[in-house]
Amino acid sequence: MRNSIATSLFFCLPLLFSEAGCASSPVTPQAVTLTQVATGLSGPTALAAPNDGSGRLFVVENKSSQGRVRIIDAAGNLLTTPYYTHATTGGPGSEQGMLGIAIDPDFANNGTLYLTYTAPSSDPELGSEPDQVLIRLVASNPAANVFAGTEQVVLRIPDIYSNHNGGGISFGPGNYLYWGMGDGGSGGDPQAFGQNLWKKTVNGKSYYLLGKMLRLDVRNPTSSAAANQCGASSGQPAQYSIPSDNPYVGESDKCGEIWLYGLRNPWRWSFDRNNGDLVIGDVGQNAWEEIDFRAHTETGNNNYGWKLCEGNHYYSPSGSGTTCPATTNTVAPVIEYSHNDGCSVTGGYVYHGPVAELQGKYLFSDACSGDINVATPGTAPWSYTTMSGTPSMSGYSFGEDAIGNLYVVDGGGEIYRFDGPGNDIIFQDGFES
Repeated sequence: MRNSIATSLFFCLPLLFSEAGCASSPVTPQAVTLTQVATGLSGPTALAAPNDGSGRLFVVENKSSQGRVRIIDAAGNLLTTPYYTHATTGGPGSEQGMLGIAIDPDFANNGTLYLTYTAPSSDPELGSEPDQVLIRLVASNPAANVFAGTEQVVLRIPDIYSNHNGGGISFGPGNYLYWGMGDGGSGGDPQAFGQNLWKKTVNGKSYYLLGKMLRLDVRNPTSSAAANQCGASSGQPAQYSIPSDNPYVGESDKCGEIWLYGLRNPWRWSFDRNNGDLVIGDVGQNAWEEIDFRAHTETGNNNYGWKLCEGNHYYSPSGSGTTCPATTNTVAPVIEYSHNDGCSVTGGYVYHGPVAELQGKYLFSDACSGDINVATPGTAPWSYTTMSGTPSMSGYSFGEDAIGNLYVVDGGGEIYRFDGPGNDIIFQDGFES
């Protein structure tokens, strides 16, 4: 049994300050314990939990040329035998590899989960780089800790460069599967994929769905793909269908899978478990990182700006000032910060777990600074502060368990859980006894 490690973080309540730090007026610091629940992982990139009463956590590992799903059981043990393994392109620290996991809300009964990964170089390629792949696994025994069952490729997306692959997937409102795709890579989106809503040919190959948030009905495959179902052949069977209320249903020159566009590299995003609001961490180019927001009731503008804007600032064409979203008719971020404070935002979650001090706050990080930031959702821009006492880490991802506990994934191989003041004294191996 592994010994738990806990450290106390401090931030100021209420959040009556800007990103510069805590208010100067007297405020009692509130402690939040960051408890280590696992260590020894190789390139962990994502975490999810089945709603099956097992208390398990499923963690994606991005090993060299191989993606794995590992299980932390309810006793806090990182099981030695992987749950699932698949060949990939990429490895620890790479933007390629096994990148995302989403567990069907009815996993306890249907044993279904989804993974995203960069295909191995041995696979045929739709583009000039290995494809980005969405796969469905159906376990014959949902309670088993090693996968046995069927697997099916749901969607392959052609890629043109090795970076900006996004890869986050999650079930959201309507039990649809959402997939955040980066703009295809290089720097500055040279092919302008972020603003392109249809297919685009580059050097004789067709590219689509890059720089987008996709919305897919994976529970209802179709026997006849829609004409604008870009990831399938029109009229042929496909492993997903397009939700009837997607923005571009039936449009001949826009991909029906698209829900949002104008994203650069949505590296970790989440739905608020209480109301379905979406919060996205979109990695910036050379100057500005941003957090984007979309209320669950929003049906208007779905263009989040890239590469017209980087945060609130003009990118292409160049300009001056911070009015880019207004002049380009795109959606402004709710948070932006410069590269003086980090260089690669990691989106997190609105907290609805057992720690009273964090209720309703949005927690996010940065893979370069390793800081844990706490924001107050509300009227934009959101104010936020940085927790002090954070262990040295690279915040690669966040994840929730079935009861709302929040975890942060350290690229160095550790998983931490946010707990209340002093709670570390009742933990064994990082989990409540």
